[in-house]
Amino acid sequence: MKFIKYFCFVFVCLFIFGCVSLKKATLYDGEIPEEKVILPNDISVIVEPEIYDEDATDVWGLEKDICQEASVSDVAYSGKESLKITWNRDAKGCEWSGIGIGWDNWAGKDLSLIMSSVAIQMYVRTQKGKAFGLPFVLTLIDYSDGMGFLYTTNKYFERSSIDEEWQKVIVPLKDFEITKENLDPSNIKQLQIELQQSGSVYLDDISLVFYEEQEQTPWMEEEERDNPVGLPKLIFDDNFINDNGWGLVKDDCKQIEWSEKNSFTGEKSLHLRWNAEGENCRLNAFGVSWNKWFPVDITSIRNTASFEFDILTVGETVQSLPIKIGFEDYNRAKSFASLTADFVEGRGYDTKWRKVRVPLSAIPKGIDFSNVKQVYFTMTGKGEVFMDNFRLVE
Repeated sequence: MKFIKYFCFVFVCLFIFGCVSLKKATLYDGEIPEEKVILPNDISVIVEPEIYDEDATDVWGLEKDICQEASVSDVAYSGKESLKITWNRDAKGCEWSGIGIGWDNWAGKDLSLIMSSVAIQMYVRTQKGKAFGLPFVLTLIDYSDGMGFLYTTNKYFERSSIDEEWQKVIVPLKDFEITKENLDPSNIKQLQIELQQSGSVYLDDISLVFYEEQEQTPWMEEEERDNPVGLPKLIFDDNFINDNGWGLVKDDCKQIEWSEKNSFTGEKSLHLRWNAEGENCRLNAFGVSWNKWFPVDITSIRNTASFEFDILTVGETVQSLPIKIGFEDYNRAKSFASLTADFVEGRGYDTKWRKVRVPLSAIPKGIDFSNVKQVYFTMTGKGEVFMDNFRLVE
């Protein structure tokens, strides 16, 4: 008893005079590591991987209308069936074209843990011939109508183009734009395939597969290029930019050449003389790439930039010229604006040099403005002009 009293007395003294300090203790004072998701060897442990194979029960849009004709076909990559689709978005009255697949009996699919490590894989071939693009917009839709989008550009292809041989197309889920339309990856309802432009293909074996992006080793150093949408951009004056033009031809229908006879700036201008009214005169055109034939995304300047150039006509004064100016994209789609009086100073084309300005916003929709190949010029009827100092400007 005396010992206990003595111990209590000593403890109180030490506590009061600061010889002992007490502090809170925790069971673990280290940093908590981030939780690492360990994926199983089989995707089916997380979600049903088969989107479409032999069973079209969960597929909608297999019908024929003014936009498309979609059905089940016996031309298959594997098994007995595939999806056969022919479409034309330019058909009169066509507002939307596509199909959808609510795989796994339309159950909600949780993809949230695998968005960065899984891709949609499909096998594709044309019904006939070759296509240099696959104008699909893949859309994941959730049960709250949130959506995530992706355009199937050529970088997802196994080969450079789609032809009559089956090939694999792999689209990583991490490339989908999911924030703009608030996609909830944990409650996916369906995969929708919106069909743009026109085409005819077979689709088969659409599924989810594990995907790990491979590090690319360039086989050659890529040359430096100027910013293709940095303005102003001189496209041709005494020559095509980077010498990346085509169509300088002399034949019975046209004569397109550089000329020293007339020029607005520099030493030469582009002399165009054509007559497209002959029976065999079909292609009266020329074009030029201003980005060394690499695709150009002009969506950021489409509403703020213009084509600007100087033009001189040979002959009488006219209010419009049978010349169209526009773009071609890497899916071979083209869209043009005609040279009307609205675009030329003085509202007339005559034997004096006149400045022409065509806003890019005047080029109608119908091409992929994020995948532009070149500026494209086409002539109809007949005429003769000199064109100079062609550029893109604010």
